[in-house]
This record gives sequence, C-alpha cells and structure tokens, in this order.
Amino acid sequence: MRESSKKLRGIAALSLILLSLSASAAQPFEQGMVTITLDDGWATQYTKARPQLNSRGIRATYALITQALAQGWGGYMSLSQVQTLVAEGNGIASHSLTHPDLTTLTGPQLVAELSDSRVWLQTQLNLPAVPDFVIPYGRYDAQVLTNIRQHYGSSRTVNPGRNFRDTIVYELRGNDVARTVPVNTVRGWIDRAVEEKSWLILVFHEFLDGTPTRDTQYRTQDFAAILNHIQLRGLRTVTLSQGLALTDGRTEPEPASALAIYTDALESGFADWSWAEHSLEETGIVHQGSASIRFTPDTWSGLLLHHPGVDLSSYQAIELWVHGGTTGGQLVRAVLHDGTDMLGTVSLEEALGGPLVAGEWRKVTLSLDAMGATSGTLRDLYFQDDSGTTQADLYLDDITLIPR
Repeated sequence: MRESSKKLRGIAALSLILLSLSASAAQPFEQGMVTITLDDGWATQYTKARPQLNSRGIRATYALITQALAQGWGGYMSLSQVQTLVAEGNGIASHSLTHPDLTTLTGPQLVAELSDSRVWLQTQLNLPAVPDFVIPYGRYDAQVLTNIRQHYGSSRTVNPGRNFRDTIVYELRGNDVARTVPVNTVRGWIDRAVEEKSWLILVFHEFLDGTPTRDTQYRTQDFAAILNHIQLRGLRTVTLSQGLALTDGRTEPEPASALAIYTDALESGFADWSWAEHSLEETGIVHQGSASIRFTPDTWSGLLLHHPGVDLSSYQAIELWVHGGTTGGQLVRAVLHDGTDMLGTVSLEEALGGPLVAGEWRKVTLSLDAMGATSGTLRDLYFQDDSGTTQADLYLDDITLIPR
C-alpha cells in the first residue's frame, strides 16, 4: 500500500473521551519534549533523515508497514536497514501489515493487520515487544480502537495538538508535517511545547533534496532546520516508548462533568471537516487559553466538526463563546447532524437573544431540548453561514457538551 494525500486528509476521530474543563485535564510534564515519528518505512528515511538525526544524537520512532519489509516493496527500507535503526537505539512501532483503512475491514482482517504485524516485527527484529501502534491514515472507529487495545499499549493518531501527562495513550496526537507546512509553523509548535511543558509528536513520511511533488514529501534541508530549532530551544527528544513512560499511562477516560469539543484545539476525537475559510489556531483574539477558532461565514460555507458518534441522550446543551470580530451581526446557524438526518438547529442570534457583538466575547448556550435533539447520535456539528452573502470573520472558543 502506498502513501497518498488521503493520509493527510483522512483524519478520522477517536472514541469518546470525557475531559474535564479544569486545569487537571492537561497536566504538564516536568519539561517539554518532542518525538520524531517517521511513518511507513520509506527508504529516504534511512538515506536522508537518519544522517540528520544521528549527527544531532536524536533517536526517532519508525512506524513500519510490515509487508513492505517482508516483501521488499520498492522505495521502502530493507530489513537490514531497519535492524541497523534498532541497533542505534531508535524506537519501532507497528503501522499495520499492509496499511489499509482499518475501518473498512472485517473482524478477522482487522485482527490480522494488528496482530500479525506485531508478531513479525518482534520476531524479525529480535524485539521483546512492540507496544506502540500508528494508525494508517489516522482512520478508526470504536471497533478498531477496541482491537488496538487488545494488541498494543498505545496508538498515535494524526489529530493535531500536543500531549500531556494525563492524555489517553490511545489518542496520542501527532502533527503531520506535510510539504505545505512551513518550517516557521513547526518552530511555533516547538516553542509552545517548551512553554507549556507538553509533549509534541511530529509526523514525517518521505524526504528529498529538491522540490516536493506530493504531500507526503518534505525537504531534507527543512527537516534539518526543524531539528536545529529543537536543539536551540533545548527541547528534550524522546522515542514514543520513552515519552509514554513519562505519562500517567491512562488508557481510559476518567468520569468528568463535560465533553470538551474545542479548547485550544479540537478535543475528544472531534476532527476538522470544514469547507469554510478558517483557522483552528487563531492567537490574536482568544477567550481563554492560547488559541481560538477563526471562521469566515461566507455564502453558505461552514465550520464542520466531525465525530464518529456522541450519544446526545446524555447531554443537555452545547456551550460556547462567540466573538463578533470587527463588525458583529453575522448570521450563523448551528446544526446538529447524525450523518444522514438533521437532529436539531438554531441560529446563534436566537440562542444569544440578540445579534453577535463586535469586539466582545459572549457566552452561548444551545439547548438540546429547545433544538429537539434530546436523543440520537451526533456525528457532525456545523456552524454555517445563514445569510448567503459575504460576512466578516467571527471567532469561537471553549465549545463544550454539558451533561444532563
């Protein structure tokens, strides 16, 4: 199975993770740290990335497609090269047997992709265990997650953000460094990990010295610049296993009072499926924390937050904060959808009891009872233009489902 831009766009959500809104929901480490993960086992990871890492004494984690090694796929590393990586102290994670979309498999196929890959890697690389899994394309559902738990001690997604001591180890966030991601953006992620003492996991695929021609490729010189900034900031480098050893090892969520949808990033398995001009990392206008969502509600465009399924019967409302930007008065509608049918809808103006206000944050409570959404499965939460015209930017922050 070959990499494609599908991997970068196919960020599916995780299982339900109940997170408290208190500070205890993001426990910092003693110091910030970063993990370099190299997915798939491309040959250029050995020929181009490895020299850059070794010259700086940085150990990475290589997530390997087992059949690429066993069958000698063209463009991928050889078994002897991977054995060298192991001897040099790098981490090894399973990336499945053949790199399929795990959500499309039958039960026996899913077990084979997970179990056979782990056993082969342990045997061929003479490893005592392969506890870490990297999810192909970042796509999984509750059934996939259940099976991963039976065969591995952790799994890494491609949901962006940082990890903390109390992060669920089966929802590790990974920032995908595609060809369109500037070095300065990654420097910002590194700086943030230093400041908040979080764990940043960076995801790379192929490397080349020239101009990338596909999303999974990244310039070697830009990779080197990122490694230089890691060293400049003194950020601790760890493999996946080393980072996990410093967490609290939480495999299940603790009971909490609310389901966070967005704080400084998307939470609880929600993923960005928007078709509007927007940013999930706006730092100029923020209600709380370090980031908010900027959204341009033009001509029916929408901010879409997708989830594999939240049972709405356990919740009474969605609370959020909205800022009208420089103009206020934007017409925007919130829509709850189960993937097939609409569960409920209300305009933000109606929920606020008046128009959005320029230059000011206002709290909005979307009553599920009032919207007629007291049951059903929430898969898509839309914030959509309700005017059909061009409107100014607005901002959203601290979006939360409130339990009954």
